[in-house]
Amino acid sequence: MRNLLIASIVLLLVAGGCVEEPQLTDQDYIRELLEQSSLVDPDALDSKGEEEDARSVESPEAWWREITAVGPLQIVLENDPSVGVCTVTVCRSLLADLNIDVVHDGVLDPGIKSIHDVASRRAIVRKLEQGGSGPHGGWILTHITPVEFSLASGYEQEVFVQSMRLYEGEDLIWECNDPAAFYDVDTELPELEEGALVRAEAELLHTSPQYDPEFFVYVHGPCPVWPRHRMFDNGCYGDRVADDGTYSYEWYVEDTTERWHFAVDVIDADTMEDQHEQDYDSGAWGIRVRRVDYY
Repeated sequence: MRNLLIASIVLLLVAGGCVEEPQLTDQDYIRELLEQSSLVDPDALDSKGEEEDARSVESPEAWWREITAVGPLQIVLENDPSVGVCTVTVCRSLLADLNIDVVHDGVLDPGIKSIHDVASRRAIVRKLEQGGSGPHGGWILTHITPVEFSLASGYEQEVFVQSMRLYEGEDLIWECNDPAAFYDVDTELPELEEGALVRAEAELLHTSPQYDPEFFVYVHGPCPVWPRHRMFDNGCYGDRVADDGTYSYEWYVEDTTERWHFAVDVIDADTMEDQHEQDYDSGAWGIRVRRVDYY
């Protein structure tokens, strides 16, 4: 009888509207917005590229990253959202394997190097007037920075992206010289159309070079056949001036990736020298690309 009485009281309270769902705060709505937005989710650089032996025996015959674990989205609010505009830092921890085969013998037999990266970017969110009853409590995402991939340990990293640019023909359509720079998600992200001739350019930094070349540079995006291609500073493959410190790759846009993005990825030559030493060192910047459809 006692259990029946308690159950009856609970039903009456629910029916009478006395049990209310907890109200979400602005912080809750911002987290909800960012967790559901693909614009702040990093595009992991786990795509494969063509075998390198046709172009350069100095680089591995084959390599690719294989994601093994993705950490939860970490969100840090940089100011009080009660003012209606909030800057947010978002990051994810990424665990992966670098599968690498340095022996140019036509047989795929890679070794594995461990990767622990952090992918981080900042975003600006704004609350619409009278937006309390709308999706995410009226909060919308207005600006993002590029995502920056860096080693979780930090102090081991010696290679860094310094700048990246994207051209359509000879027209500069997007550039970044600072990974902390904000871009309007509606008007300032790069736009690409399938079939367009585009060129990626980048400058890189190695703080303690030991090899020649110092590093290997790759572009990720809607590239031909493979979504990852090596960039060069030798006057070929779209590079305008050899040995000027600007690495380039030129291509006709193809639909080879599920979500269109543009990333520059630098890997230390020491990492690419062997298959087993746990010496992974890499850095990258990336930005989401808007796709321009034919119709």
